[in-house]
Formats: sequence, structure tokens, C-alpha cells
Amino acid sequence: MRASRAIPLIGDALGASPSIELDGRVLFITGAARGLGAEIARQAHARGARVALVGRRLAPLRELANELGTGTAAFQADVTDVDALRRAADEAVATFGGIDVVVANAGIAPPSETVATIDPDDFERTVEVDLLGQWRTVRAALPSVIERRGHVMLVGSIYAFFNGVLAASYAVSKAGVEQLARTLRVELAPHGVTAGIAYLGFIDTDLADAVFADDHAAAIRQAVPGVFTKPMTVEDAAAAVLAGVQRRAARVTAPAWVGPLLAMRSITTAVMDDVLLHNRSVAKAIDMAEAAVRSRS
Repeated sequence: MRASRAIPLIGDALGASPSIELDGRVLFITGAARGLGAEIARQAHARGARVALVGRRLAPLRELANELGTGTAAFQADVTDVDALRRAADEAVATFGGIDVVVANAGIAPPSETVATIDPDDFERTVEVDLLGQWRTVRAALPSVIERRGHVMLVGSIYAFFNGVLAASYAVSKAGVEQLARTLRVELAPHGVTAGIAYLGFIDTDLADAVFADDHAAAIRQAVPGVFTKPMTVEDAAAAVLAGVQRRAARVTAPAWVGPLLAMRSITTAVMDDVLLHNRSVAKAIDMAEAAVRSRS
């Protein structure tokens, strides 16, 4: 395995940056203890990358590091803690010599409730983790990524442009992540750094299970064509993210249907809103969510 190095931007004159070969690169991955983050780490490590595993709990991170072996290290940091993330990034640089790619992946699912009934703390906690946590992750790793002329990958969602009924805080966060990625793409270009966002559909992880854990969330799911809510495997999702990293993509879409919907979003979002507005199952789901809150008060 060769040592990690800065990436020469051959082809800049043509407006394109060279691809990133993962072998020897250092990836800084948040939310790495399980689910998508862990699978990204596994696949990157299998291709020769060195991985900094970052998460709230150290024990599962160390377990994954032991599973993967040489070229991994675990760093404890909650993405709501600016200082902890900075320490994790500094320690990763000290351990591996730098960071080539930051993958901002950590996220949580909100309770399936309406804007009128959700506990304000639950709403703001989701935004705190899913949007501000990604901003803090990028900011902490950015000095080294700039030094190495690397890549920033923000893990987004179809909820960046899907209607956020019963998941407004999550949709707000992912729409914000989209804007953060677009801004970074332009602001970092003079430094030879690229940035992108992964628009991912539902993934077969505990986060997706949490989204559909209650009856009213399941009712919303039934109101949408099954192709849009069928979870893809975590292996496929991780492979898509890493393929985007390798080609320094501004946008990654998975599964296959996400790309066309994203390309036609001015039409698909208007149609989606209209369908949801007039769907009886959706109205029933909203009633169920609000009734559940009333019953607890």
C-alpha cells in the first residue's frame, strides 16, 4: 500500500479534476459505527484506503477497527460537539498524516409527527445532527482536505426534494445539506478541492426501520408507489457513495430511479405535492399522528 499523497489536478484546464484512486487515501467517516458509514468504511478499506472511524460511541468503532485491521483507527466524537470533531480530525491527521476525503454521514431519524405536534426539541435535534452535524464535520476536516486537494462527500437523501410530510425536520436538514454541497463545490474549487452530495433513497438499515416504525409512517409509505420506498441494500448504497468519491462527482444518485426524478424535480415535486394533498391515506396518517400526540397529553 503506498503512502497517501496530495492529488495533482491534471486536467484542471479542461474544467475536470482527475479521479481519486482509493488505494492509500485517508477517509474520515462520521456515523461509522454501523449501517451505511460502517459499510463505506469496509468497502473503502477493501480497496486499500485507510479509514478514520468517527462516532458517538467508541466501543463499536473499535470493534469495527479490529475487524478491518491495519489502516484503521477509531475516534470518538458527537457531531453536535464542535471541539470533539476538531480533536478527532486532528488525531486522524496525526495518525495517518492527513485526510484526503471527508464523508459526512452521521444522521438520525425524527419521530413521524407533524410540524404542529412534534416536540420542538425533537425537531431541532434532527436539524442539529443531520444538517449542522454535516457542516461541523466538513469544517473540522477541511484544512487537511484542502492541503491534499481532496474531496468532500455529503450523504444526503431523496428528502432534499421529496415532500417531508411527517418528516419535516429530516427533509429540511437534507435540503440544507444539498445547498451546503453546492456552495462547497464552488467555494473549494480555487483550492483544487471537489465536493458532492449523495441523493440516496431508503436503505435497509436501522435508520430506515425507524422511519417506518409506526402506523402513520407506514400509511404514508403505502400512499407512495412501492418503487420509491423499497429499501436498497446498504452494500449498494455504500458502493454508490464510493463511486462518487472516486470520480469526484458533484451528484450521486441511488437507486436507479432517483436520477431521473432529480433531473425532472421541477415537475416531480409539484406532482408529488398534489398527489399527497389529495390522498386519503396521507390525510388519515396525519390524523393518526396528531391523535397519537393528543392521547399522550
